[in-house]
Amino acid sequence: MRRRGRCPTSSRARRPRSARTRRARAARAPPRCRRGGRRGRQRRSWGDFRERPGAKHGRECNLGTRCAVAAPHPSRAALGGLVAVTVPVPWRAAPEVPGHPLATIDMTEVGNGVRMLVELGPLTRSGATAFRVFLHAEGLGRTKEPVLYGLHHTGRLPTHHWVEVTSFQARIPIGADEAEIPEGIDALIVASLASVVPPGGHLAMEYDSPHRHQTALALAAHVPPEATPLGAMMFSAGCGIVFRDLHSADGGREGPRRLEGMRAHDEAHAIQRAAERLVALEAFMGRSKDLDWGVQATCRPLAEKVMGVLRERLGLGDGPVPLDLDAIRR
Repeated sequence: MRRRGRCPTSSRARRPRSARTRRARAARAPPRCRRGGRRGRQRRSWGDFRERPGAKHGRECNLGTRCAVAAPHPSRAALGGLVAVTVPVPWRAAPEVPGHPLATIDMTEVGNGVRMLVELGPLTRSGATAFRVFLHAEGLGRTKEPVLYGLHHTGRLPTHHWVEVTSFQARIPIGADEAEIPEGIDALIVASLASVVPPGGHLAMEYDSPHRHQTALALAAHVPPEATPLGAMMFSAGCGIVFRDLHSADGGREGPRRLEGMRAHDEAHAIQRAAERLVALEAFMGRSKDLDWGVQATCRPLAEKVMGVLRERLGLGDGPVPLDLDAIRR
């Protein structure tokens, strides 16, 4: 039985609301966080950040800060708008979080009397845990700034486990001076981070920083990732059976350019991918004479070392690579 009433397609029903009605509804609507948080109730007083059960505000919207919707500041009350306030989120030492994978690499020695100090931060929207790494040197103490910032993620599938370094600082203040991270400590830091990645996971390292300039030049010249300085360190750490160059970000939130290296699922997967990478490196050695002299001097020795490791893994001697790759994989 149909109810009596005005037809929904009549001219009166399709008439848009007036500006006065829209302003009245907007005034009654709950405020919205300007930093991307969800809507929440307006605070009763300025500076009251106590969270109530079930409140939808106060979600982490960036690393190290928590976003909250507060009442208008007295100095901005005339503007009639809300103020997004950032409340610092404390960082904790990794051993304070029981069972966290990054706690296993805390206090790892990466040099002569130099150890890593890992601190954990807030969760991101993707569920990853933010972390940062300081260095502690005997006689000099702890660095004033972190060496790197990164993200760590775990999940149900092997591919859900990954570690990503989003920022790396090669020159860090320690004591009254500044120190530059040598190549040996850099390689051991990469190896320590790679040890957290299980089989099937991946390690992603940024190469937008000035310290990774040679890697950026080599990748732009289409050099195989294993033959670049950063890729060779990741390969030696076990996260380089397959590489992916994330050089084009899909928007500002994708972060800097990164080199992603995967850890093999098992020995059969490692042998299969090793044969493919050996063929790619052989082709690179043939065409590398056309590259810039600086790129050649940096990448050719690294490519020869990686090829030696791959040949040993496949049981091949010196000489050209056999064309029957299926026989090698078996």
